[in-house]
Amino acid sequence: MSRPEFISNEDIARWSENIDNDPRIPEAIANSPIIREVCYAGLWLSEQLEELKCPEDLIVRIQHAAGGLSFGRDIWDTHQKVLESYKNNEMEFETELIDMN
Repeated sequence: MSRPEFISNEDIARWSENIDNDPRIPEAIANSPIIREVCYAGLWLSEQLEELKCPEDLIVRIQHAAGGLSFGRDIWDTHQKVLESYKNNEMEFETELIDMN
């Protein structure tokens, strides 16, 4: 698993700090090299989507989907393909149902 050349050491340091200081991420999970790489790719994807003015609620949904899709696949390639799919307006989003009871 190799990172794209456009990912800098500064990016990794910034994302590592974010991951290490996120109370929602258990230490055991954060220390897994594969999970950490998925987190790096997800944070990169989030930054790219923010630049495209993607709504925050969709960013979270897209990140989650990309993370799930990347297991068993090339993590970075998967996240790049998800971004391209968003840019090309090829994504379909399910409507969230609200329980009115």
